[in-house]
Amino acid sequence: MEQKIEQVILRLQKQADYENQHKDKIDHDKRMLAITKETAMFYNILLKAVKAKKILEIGLSTGYSTLWFADAVIYNTKKSERQNAITTIEQSQYKIQIAKKNFEEARVSEIIDIKEGLAKDILSDLSKKFEKRQDLFDFVFIDADKENSISYFETCLTMVKKGGIIAADNILDNDDMKKYAKYAQKKPGVISVTIPIGWGEEITFKTK
Repeated sequence: MEQKIEQVILRLQKQADYENQHKDKIDHDKRMLAITKETAMFYNILLKAVKAKKILEIGLSTGYSTLWFADAVIYNTKKSERQNAITTIEQSQYKIQIAKKNFEEARVSEIIDIKEGLAKDILSDLSKKFEKRQDLFDFVFIDADKENSISYFETCLTMVKKGGIIAADNILDNDDMKKYAKYAQKKPGVISVTIPIGWGEEITFKTK
């Protein structure tokens, strides 16, 4: 792993561990709500294995998962290919400002394009740019407002290449995400499976 990225990840990991142990002391809107370390490592390995170069993340928070994705992008690409390789969406300006500082410290700011606003609006705008099916995403990660995840999944299917992956967090600990998993597993044109790691991950492979 890139040294600067690793340093920031270790700091954020300590913060996440503290938050998980003191949930009642930290305002929900200011918590990282990050994926687990094991989940992050899983995705880092997966992205390196499939050689993902173009990533969409729905739910930036303070950038913990994004940093793991950025490390994979660096591993998979030449420097000339990395500009805005990761598009990430976040509504909270508070969290965006923290994430930007984390990215600057990790020296990956040029890799990441942050879109501020409601995910449904940004995804709608993004999808219009993909009507010609050019430059599609290799990987999409859904980790935002759970009640809208199925809608995000449907929109993202049009922006993911054949052979690409849509992944989602919190499958095992959230009722909306359990419905999402059942929906994805019945969707034609994909293969989808629940992985019991962290809070539960749904991995969906686009076959058509």
